[in-house]
Amino acid sequence: MQDINTTGYELDYYRQRQFKAGWQDLIEVVFSGILASADDADSRDFLRLMGSNLAKKLPLPEAETVGELEDALNALLRQFDWGRVQIEANGEQMILTHYAYPHSADPANEDVWALSFATVLEGAYDAWLLAQGGEAHVSLRWCSPAKDNTLVFCYRNEQRR
Repeated sequence: MQDINTTGYELDYYRQRQFKAGWQDLIEVVFSGILASADDADSRDFLRLMGSNLAKKLPLPEAETVGELEDALNALLRQFDWGRVQIEANGEQMILTHYAYPHSADPANEDVWALSFATVLEGAYDAWLLAQGGEAHVSLRWCSPAKDNTLVFCYRNEQRR
């Protein structure tokens, strides 16, 4: 039997499933327009606000544990075909690793798409964590560049560092 790397096949499957002709093109044009029409800080603040507004529109049920929070987030992400998240918590921080996020239809726009999508998720994840009892001074930030089809976010109290 031939040894096949199924990861590539799985990624292709998710990309095809996630791509919504017309809508994804529109969102990509909007993302590019926002990033082109304002400086980096202002455009990212706006995209974070959009993510926060989305989270407020789609509240999560109250979670008692990190596992329940992860399950609730994944149930919501599944509705949009936006991949899944895994949460690792320790005494210092929570790391949210978002897998299989939707990609740009045009590989030439992938960097802009990943930056924009990650920034929207920053706002959404931050608002969802705040609504779960998080503190306003504890921030969630995208903490590593998109690679291996993942986006990694760090939720930690920067005042304690």
